[in-house]
Order: sequence, then structure tokens, then C-alpha cells
Amino acid sequence: MEKLYLSVNNEVLRARQSEAFDKAGKVITWKNLQFEYTTSPLLMINWPIILPELAPTTARSLLDLVGSRYPFSPNYEALKELCPELIFSRETNEWVFFGGSFNPWHKGHQSCLNLLLEDKVCFILPDRNPYKELKVLEPVSTIIELVSKIKFGKNHFIAPTFLLDFQKNPTITWIEKLHKDFPDKKLSLLMGFDSLTNVHNWVRASELLPMISTLYVVSRLEEDEERAKIVNPLMEMAPQLKVEFLGRHDYETLSSTEIRKTIDKR
Repeated sequence: MEKLYLSVNNEVLRARQSEAFDKAGKVITWKNLQFEYTTSPLLMINWPIILPELAPTTARSLLDLVGSRYPFSPNYEALKELCPELIFSRETNEWVFFGGSFNPWHKGHQSCLNLLLEDKVCFILPDRNPYKELKVLEPVSTIIELVSKIKFGKNHFIAPTFLLDFQKNPTITWIEKLHKDFPDKKLSLLMGFDSLTNVHNWVRASELLPMISTLYVVSRLEEDEERAKIVNPLMEMAPQLKVEFLGRHDYETLSSTEIRKTIDKR
């Protein structure tokens, strides 16, 4: 079993490999991973950088541990009890979630992050599309590819929480738990206008939307008059809901589906 030292600096998990732990330290086992939490920054690097160097089972366990740091994980309480120092604890009154298959990540996705205000804590949640046939994904390679493309702001965090589960994961399933466990926390979603047009069809949308504080929406070629047609029915469903349009960008025509078609033709 491979061994790692782990630490947290500004909420970012950092790691380094080790053949032996300090005798005075506490060795912790998480799935197929042994680690020791340390406050020393010596030789530590951000966790995605170390993934390619790890054995496959260890890499998957590290992904599982990283995903479990966040309160929307089913394993959050177990990790909190085992090693509370690893738990995400950034003080903020609002969590923003940016979910999608991101297959592949492109400049339109990046524009969504760029247009969100810098002080917003945003979790990037790669996942399978709950409205399409389930596809087998290799979570480690998926995260490595995403991290190589995403330009993270200081308040952006990628959470591989749902990638390891081969199941459909509608937003309501984890938002409902967060709403119950953190009733004073604002829960918001970041999305493109194309997603906004379909949000009323999401699983249990009439229950989901009243739990959401704000929908932060980035343009996707829509005309201004189209916005009211979409927003007004949502406000009737959830009067407390705010819909904030973040603006336009140079990559509104980009589509993951069309990019995949181009790649397939090569």
C-alpha cells in the first residue's frame, strides 16, 4: 500500500509520497490509501499533480478522499471523524455549484468561471449527465485532463465526489441533503443559458428550485427577450429564487457535443 503525507493550505489539499512515516505521527487508512496528516509544507504539491505517479487503486482512493472533504459527499461525516483537519472549512455564506459532464472542458466552460465574481466559492462538479445513458468513465484520467485545462481562481475547487459512483445523480439528491444539514447556507448554481432553458424539467424541479438561492447564468447566444420567457415561470415556481445574468463572452458557440463530433471524425 502506497503512503502519502497530506496537508491543507488555504483549503487546497497537498500531498507528497513517502516510504515511511514519522514514528510520532498518526497513520490513517482511507480505502487503499495510507496517509499521515502534517502541517509541514516541505516538498508538498497540489494533489492532482501526484495522481499520475500513483498506482491505480491508490489514485482512486485519493480521489475518493478528496471528494469526501466536501459536505455534499456521502462520506463527509466518516472523513470528518477520521481526520477532521482535511475537511473543507472555508468561511462563506454561499456555495456555488458548477456541475456538468465537461466532456470535454472548453473555453465556454472557462468563461462561466471567469464571469462569476471572484469572491464566490465555487465547486466544479464533474459528473455523468442524468438525462443520458450512463457511460463508464475512468475518474483518475478524467480529473487529470480537467485539471490540465481549467484555469482555477482562488475560490474555485474541483470536487471528484460523484465521479467514482456509476449511477445517475440528479442535483436534487445532494442539494436536498445540504439544505437540511446547512439551513443557513445559500446554495446556488452556475450554468449556461442553455441549461437554464431546461431547468424546469430537472428531476423534482418544483422541490429543488425553492432550495436554491441564485442561478448564475452565462449567455449562450440568446436574445434579451428570451430571458423573461424562461425566468418568469421559474419565479412562479420558486418566488425566493434570484436569476443573475453574468454577461456575454467570446465562446458562446462552443459545444462539447459538437467538439466530440469533430474529434470522432478525425
